[in-house]
Amino acid sequence: MIQDNEAPRRTIVAAWPRLLSIELAAQYLSLSASTLRAEGPEPKRHGRRVLYDIHDLDRWADRLDGQPLDDRAEEDEAAAFEKRWMDKRRARG
Repeated sequence: MIQDNEAPRRTIVAAWPRLLSIELAAQYLSLSASTLRAEGPEPKRHGRRVLYDIHDLDRWADRLDGQPLDDRAEEDEAAAFEKRWMDKRRARG
C-alpha cells in the first residue's frame, strides 16, 4: 500500500516494444488508460488484442502541443491514414 508521502511506483521498461498493450501505452505517455482510449490514437488489433504502435503514440504526443511534423512525417501519416481507410472499406465488402 502506498503511504501519503510516497510516490507511486512505476515499472521501468528497459526497451519499449514496438506494439504496446493499453496499460504499457498509457504508462509510456504518462496518461491513464481511460484517457488514452478516449483521446489517443487509433489502436491496432491483432485477433482479440488491442495494441498501440509506439510510433503512433509519439506522433500523437507531438501534435498535442502543436508541434509540426516534418514533410516526410506528414506524407507518411497521410499514407498510413489512407491505407487504414482503404482497409476498412475493403473489409466492409
